[in-house]
Amino acid sequence: MLGFIDKLLSLIDNRKLKCEVGYQMDDEGLLPTLRKYAERVAAVYFTMPCDPTYYGAWGKSMGEEWKVKVTRFMMDLDAIREIGLSAVVCFDASCYGANYSSTALVDHVVETLQSVSKHIRIKAVTTSSFPVAECLRKMDSTIKIRASEELHFMDVRQLDFTSDVFSGYYIGYESARDLAKIEQMRKWCDEHGNKTLHIVPNNACLYTCPYYIYHGSVQSHEQDFLLDSSKDIERVENADAAPCERIWAKPENKVKMLQGMWIRPEDIRHYAYYFDSMRLATRTNKSLSNIVQAYCDGRWDGNLCDILEAMHEHPASYPVIHNDRFPKDWFKKTSRCGHHCESCHYCEEVLKKVL
Repeated sequence: MLGFIDKLLSLIDNRKLKCEVGYQMDDEGLLPTLRKYAERVAAVYFTMPCDPTYYGAWGKSMGEEWKVKVTRFMMDLDAIREIGLSAVVCFDASCYGANYSSTALVDHVVETLQSVSKHIRIKAVTTSSFPVAECLRKMDSTIKIRASEELHFMDVRQLDFTSDVFSGYYIGYESARDLAKIEQMRKWCDEHGNKTLHIVPNNACLYTCPYYIYHGSVQSHEQDFLLDSSKDIERVENADAAPCERIWAKPENKVKMLQGMWIRPEDIRHYAYYFDSMRLATRTNKSLSNIVQAYCDGRWDGNLCDILEAMHEHPASYPVIHNDRFPKDWFKKTSRCGHHCESCHYCEEVLKKVL
């Protein structure tokens, strides 16, 4: 257990947890928001146009449109550098298909880092691919290699298995409300070369969603990576919808929103002792500025669902959750509850107050 006095002091001095902001090319509020909260932003994270990612690739792999997007992207990196911020480059797809261990993938990683480093300082690289991690480790020992949240690190045994590969870890979404496990992982990181620990506080996926692996693989293959994508493939009807939409659509499942893995902005201060930064899921959410504001200020008075990264095509499936109506004991009740939802009715009672 971490020292009670140390944790108490971290709350008294109101230590601020810095955030990593996900890049969105077409969000006009991105640069103004970064300027406003520059002192609270640890870095900007992104994938290159067309690279696969759990959130779906952006840009096109062929033609002039892709070249235009890359040019705009590099100009934005210049602007972000001028603000005084650095970058975290992501190679965090759930699947790279036939290229998962190819020299083509390795070459692409090297070329990407060389290209990006001409425009902005690279603070770290995150990946869910062990071949990519090994490539980076051998290429440059100074590069900070972090395990992506897609690897679902939730136990010190997992950290032990990969201690020679990663210098930092984004914990699995399911661990966000398990302070006992978080304490153990923080202690392990401190005892093994001061490795860093990071968290994503605003992911709105279902807790232990049965479609999680499938959905991540589908998103990663949204555009084939370094492969011929010119083939005309006929898709099954409604194949593009997130499979968990069918779960959210049922009224009796609305309570599962409260049983999720997110952390309210008001409660993020309790996590400042354990983590080196929080990665705000902002790469697809249309409320990027509101998300950064909420988690930097530690307060949000609107609909909680607006600042959670849903990654779904149909936001109407989500209820309106009044964030200012949560009871004072919410954090205490949910931060160590163990998700024994089948025998607990606390969230059901809270739902009546906040819905």
